[in-house]
Amino acid sequence: MKKPALLPALLFMILLAAACAVPASRAIRQQYRQLSAAERREADSLLAYALDHEALFTLADTLKPMSSMQLKRLPLLSLVSAQQDSARQALQRWQQLAARLSNQWWVFIVNPFERSDSIYKYAELYVVRRQVLAQLLQNRQDFYAALGLSSAADPATVLATTEYEQKYQRWRSYGYLFGYPAHAVDFFVNAGRQQDSTGQFVERSFFAIPVFAGAKGYFTYAVPKDYQPQPIDSNLYKVASQRLQQYQQLRQRYSTAQGLQATRLWRALQQRP
Repeated sequence: MKKPALLPALLFMILLAAACAVPASRAIRQQYRQLSAAERREADSLLAYALDHEALFTLADTLKPMSSMQLKRLPLLSLVSAQQDSARQALQRWQQLAARLSNQWWVFIVNPFERSDSIYKYAELYVVRRQVLAQLLQNRQDFYAALGLSSAADPATVLATTEYEQKYQRWRSYGYLFGYPAHAVDFFVNAGRQQDSTGQFVERSFFAIPVFAGAKGYFTYAVPKDYQPQPIDSNLYKVASQRLQQYQQLRQRYSTAQGLQATRLWRALQQRP
């Protein structure tokens, strides 16, 4: 019986996670100690939301090279004003916290969207697992080389290049970065091309992997209408569900009346196989 294509990648990720467990936990502790009291509160708030959603599989696993953590909508007039107001200060604090949380295992990046509307500029906070991204760039080198990216590329460069690429390349890169299987990325890009060509929406179904916040709508990707899950989907679902179960059990220990001790929980998750 032929093994599912996902298994070699999953084996690599599991071995990588095991090898990095203690150093990653230590790195988180060192970074946290450098934060001010206000930054620690904000870090706990950001990480609590991220761990309860699909970023769990980047922060505490290796299934997703990159995950979104939070979206900000910032008034353009405030951002370009010479006067330091709340919007500009909020962006500055966010970027400073992202830099201070970053270490040799993860990098946190505030990335502005390609376009703004007439009133707002949108920016999103992402977390990238460095070694998993490097492995992705190596595995998909035929695609990323055409974008001028190698496995040694800085994560912020990869994200900025992706955001400002031509539409179909942008979709494909984001699909890979978010950990979607190649068949789902192919379907989404091809469906977009077909719709642009014919003007007709391509019907689709969705394959959802549960997170703590809910069973659908988070780690979810589009597939053809009436698609029957393949071994690669089933294996991804199984591995993610096992990690979620571990998270649910461990999360109880770090839930207090004042809220979730998310940074401590994130550290503890690195010590789980």
